Amino acid sequence: MKRSTLTVSLLFSTLILLINGCVGHPKPAESSAINKSLPQVHINGYLSDTNAIAFEWQPSSDKRVKAIRIYRDNPGTDDKGVYRIAEIDNTLQTHYTDSGLVPDTAYRYRFTTVDAQGRESMPNRTITAKTSPLPEPVSFFSATKELARSAKLLWRPHPDPRIIGYEIERQEPDEKDFSRISHIDGRLSAEYIDSDLEDGRLYRYRIIALTFDGKRTAPSQVVTVSTKPLPPSPTAVTATQNEIGKITLRWSSDPNHKARYFNIYRAEEENGYYDYYAKVSKQVFTDKPGTNGIRYFYKVSVVDKDGLESPPSTAVSGMNKPAPAAPELLGLALKDNAVVIRWK
Repeated sequence: MKRSTLTVSLLFSTLILLINGCVGHPKPAESSAINKSLPQVHINGYLSDTNAIAFEWQPSSDKRVKAIRIYRDNPGTDDKGVYRIAEIDNTLQTHYTDSGLVPDTAYRYRFTTVDAQGRESMPNRTITAKTSPLPEPVSFFSATKELARSAKLLWRPHPDPRIIGYEIERQEPDEKDFSRISHIDGRLSAEYIDSDLEDGRLYRYRIIALTFDGKRTAPSQVVTVSTKPLPPSPTAVTATQNEIGKITLRWSSDPNHKARYFNIYRAEEENGYYDYYAKVSKQVFTDKPGTNGIRYFYKVSVVDKDGLESPPSTAVSGMNKPAPAAPELLGLALKDNAVVIRWK
């Protein structure tokens, strides 16, 4: 059989331009000798995923074929060339998977056969294959408002079976960026509770779905959560000054913030340390010091149904009635078989 072999080393790019009949197509990175008589690679088709494209081609019965070379471009760059990415030395192999690709991106491929001298066939047609896009972001994401030191986040489980879990990101009140706070396994997961938050602060959250192959979807819409503020401090706190054997405290609390109970704190000096002293359910408290004429200082706080305690009230002082002074003995006298005592 007569064989026609082109032995002159040509730039593969020149051949590509001739084959396609126009300029602007990919250029290879190196020169190759061409053997026009070598059979071309016939691609049956390809399958794509988010980060990989798999090809299948027809096996060659030509004994001169010793390998298959695969070329690909680099989309997203100014370089429009195609470069060798693989050489298949086993001629029985008819499949190749190009991995580590960018999702939702079109790539151009060329395949050639190679003989024992390293000469290549004329390149086959350019094949444009596109990776699959990432799954859509989580479509529904919401939060329960004004919980005590917590944020309850809810979302609709992602319908794409490639999803295996989620990441929750939070933006702190004084931060510009979001930070990951939790990894959640399972596509069907639909809830996360963020706890140990500050009272009365504003937080922002978003959720990202994770694929089985380590890809991350775009973030969901951002939801804003305000944690429950502390209840307001009691007002109009008073303490009695002259009751016998006791000191009575009274105060008012905000009717818009239902109190669960009140804490009483007591100190011996106005600027001293206030010890926790008592818990009461009503807006009145009676202290019985046990010593007459003693003065104490008091502060009152309110605790709501969620266990949030207000800042303490302004300090007030109270004092029970002092004991009367002992009488002054003026004298003793014996008169008519009786003792007469005189005092002032």
